[in-house]
Amino acid sequence: MSITGNLKTMELAELLQWLSQAQKTGTLVVDNGKIQKQIYFRDGMIISSASTDPKEYLGAFLVSHGFITDLELRQAVKMQESNKMLLGKILTTIGAISEQDLHRMLRLKAEEGIYDVFAWPEGAFRFLDGQVPTSTMVPIALDVAAIVLEGMQRLDEWKRIREEVASLTSVPVAVGPWEETVMTEGARQILSLVDDDRTVEDICRQTHSSEFHVCRILFRQVQARRLKIVRPRGEVAAAAAPPEPSAGSGPVISAELLLDAARQLAGKGDLEAALRHLRAARALDPDSKKLEGEGLRLEGRIREAVEQAGVKLSSVPVLARRMEEITQVKLTPQEGFLLTRIDGSSDLQSILKVTPLAPLDAQLLFWKLHKAGHVVLEAKR
Repeated sequence: MSITGNLKTMELAELLQWLSQAQKTGTLVVDNGKIQKQIYFRDGMIISSASTDPKEYLGAFLVSHGFITDLELRQAVKMQESNKMLLGKILTTIGAISEQDLHRMLRLKAEEGIYDVFAWPEGAFRFLDGQVPTSTMVPIALDVAAIVLEGMQRLDEWKRIREEVASLTSVPVAVGPWEETVMTEGARQILSLVDDDRTVEDICRQTHSSEFHVCRILFRQVQARRLKIVRPRGEVAAAAAPPEPSAGSGPVISAELLLDAARQLAGKGDLEAALRHLRAARALDPDSKKLEGEGLRLEGRIREAVEQAGVKLSSVPVLARRMEEITQVKLTPQEGFLLTRIDGSSDLQSILKVTPLAPLDAQLLFWKLHKAGHVVLEAKR
């Protein structure tokens, strides 16, 4: 028996519970016009899910959660093109992820794909009775009642998150050290991209992450008063002023305070943190001419320090280690991207033409890679 309808008239929670109680075997297909999801049932239990959203593909999901780097994913995909093996099998074979972690993430991916549908206001659905994929799937069994309960809780959480992170064009601005009590590797990766210039959308794209995954991590830092969400100029309203600090919470964060911290960090040689604090200061007071002038002078100091270390736009980066060794090190998506552009003959200026990074950001990343011993910088012949 085939079942059809729309989520506007039959909520997902009700639909899943009906299929579970009827002990159905088959595939539930839900389509909102942009993304199609498939939820697979066997005897009323959910055994897996799939999606046409590229951010939900296994490789992207593992990158977004910090289990593999973008560079490792590129290598695995290249191998897959030649040997046709399953991506998960390739990743475990090359040691990028353990079998145990892979199975755990496959289960989480299946769950997250379903939770996402709870937030859809509408979507046409149909149930293909008795039809399940013939391809091999990692055996999992998800209890529908638990999925429904978590899905409804996620929906409430998403509403609270939206009160703080209202738009993908919003810019997260660091106003303190990260709260690391519940920090995962995936969270560290996402927060490493908070440079007080990138939007939420930029971070989602660069980490292959879903909007909910990124916003949830940012929201936790907002709650800990370590992050402020600023809407870009041109939107209806600027971000609200930061909440009043509680007793003993330290001084009120201001643009001047952040600028002073940026100067001190630059003086200590922590150039990346200095630039991050400078951009946070600019985001808090974007119309200050004085701050703009001070910021340009400080950027000049940072650029001069980087170039004195040999990282000039005319320098040619060369790998100092075998790529197999470098892939064993946890790298940010930007670092992995830049490493894949090194060919031993192109200078930094040429590499910058094929990257979305600002010149100073790219120089700082090459400076870090040079300090870590991953690359050497040679004069252009």
